[in-house]
Amino acid sequence: MKRVALPAGGNRALRNLDLNLLLTFEALWLERTVTAAGRRLGLSQPATSAALARLREMVGDRLFVRGKRGLEPTERCVELAQPLTKLLVDLRSVLALRPFDPSTTTRQLRIGAVDAAIAVWIPRVIARFLSEAPHARLQVVAIDPARASDALDEGTIDLALSPFPSPSTTVRSRALYPVELVPTVRPGHPLLKTRGASLEAFPRVHVTFEGLRDSVRAQILLGSYLAVPPVLAQTDAWATLPSPYADSLAQRGVVAIVPMSPKKRSHKFTMQLLWADAQDASPASRWLRGLIADVTRPG
Repeated sequence: MKRVALPAGGNRALRNLDLNLLLTFEALWLERTVTAAGRRLGLSQPATSAALARLREMVGDRLFVRGKRGLEPTERCVELAQPLTKLLVDLRSVLALRPFDPSTTTRQLRIGAVDAAIAVWIPRVIARFLSEAPHARLQVVAIDPARASDALDEGTIDLALSPFPSPSTTVRSRALYPVELVPTVRPGHPLLKTRGASLEAFPRVHVTFEGLRDSVRAQILLGSYLAVPPVLAQTDAWATLPSPYADSLAQRGVVAIVPMSPKKRSHKFTMQLLWADAQDASPASRWLRGLIADVTRPG
């Protein structure tokens, strides 16, 4: 068997390891302020500061330094975050007195998704969640889909719905359903009444997210799909929307989908379910992933 060399001082650090310090690291990583981390841990601010001091001594690094937005992680801190998060997940699973049971758990789980996916799928997810996990808590947040992997690595969400596959080796993915961007206008739009009318004759509204390289030329740029229908209702503009969201709106008469020839249709992509590798074996994560996959299954 090949021997693995431990870094200098590694055995001494293990002998001095206090698991409470790992919980302190986790709280500081998630909250980025000593006060909020202490609140999460049920500790006073001085006690949390003292724990941070012990962490720094144990690791030999400052770990968190003051920044404009609170505590900023050092390079060493970022290196430690993923393996320590996985370690805590594994420890919680091993030490659990009973297997994960959604019907009795009181855990809080967090899903991040682009707002169009929230509008279409999250109500159905919530209905199943309330039925199967009546004592648990679910937090749903709108995210920039391009930063989904970062949010998972940072531990601010447990799962993500994003049209972008994970570029990270620490984030896993599962394909859910196909999505096509389809052109939409308000019901009664002149485009629907005039034979031979072209989309290019009308102003375009386009949804874009910070951090995405987007070459689409549009007169109006929005940062939310949910903002599109009210804009279309008041103008002769048009916009492309993800097909599940566009279909839902069209069924309620909120928008009309502009018929397009197959040659002019936009490229299809696939909605992805993403989760951190550290959460892969977590029973709670596996249950919620299965629930989402079942609810979003085509047909």
